Amino acid sequence: MPAEIRETIRVIEGEAEKLIEKARADARGILEDASKKARELLSSEISIDEVENERDRIVSEAEEEAKKEIEESKEASKRITSEVSSKIDKFSQLMADHIKGIN
Repeated sequence: MPAEIRETIRVIEGEAEKLIEKARADARGILEDASKKARELLSSEISIDEVENERDRIVSEAEEEAKKEIEESKEASKRITSEVSSKIDKFSQLMADHIKGIN
């Protein structure tokens, strides 16, 4: 009976060692995958920074372009308003002349 118990213990120990080795191998695989993913994430952070910098540059350029267009629109509005005012003055003068019989 003690021989059978010793043999059973050896079998259990052998299976336990196999399980431990398998667990170690799985753990190494998991750590390798995690390291690979960590390297990918770290390298992608640089890409994210580059993308953010490019985004900021594009937004800044768009804001500058928008400011220029707003200024050009204001100038065009002033010019049109001035031209319309001048035409109204001329029209008013023509009407007054017509009413006075100058025309």
